[in-house]
Amino acid sequence: MRHSDLPERWKTKLQDYLTAKGSNRETLSASDFLAESIVHIEFEDDSKIEFRYAFAIKAPELKEIAVFTEHCGYHLFQLHDGMTIKTTQQ
Repeated sequence: MRHSDLPERWKTKLQDYLTAKGSNRETLSASDFLAESIVHIEFEDDSKIEFRYAFAIKAPELKEIAVFTEHCGYHLFQLHDGMTIKTTQQ
């Protein structure tokens, strides 16, 4: 998913994230992704997914989580009980 495909509710969330990090940009750049950052998601059925060069933003009020990657676009997941999300640094 490209930035232009991001739902409005997530464009706002992303802008809030960037502002909190001290940026005045509306979209992401390569400097927003740490080379050693990995987002791990485990689902309640023990399925797992891993994104490198990524970060995640949880939005409990939307019952969603967004994973933003440097090279593989943006991914939205339904946030639910039994889901584990963690970001690690290699």
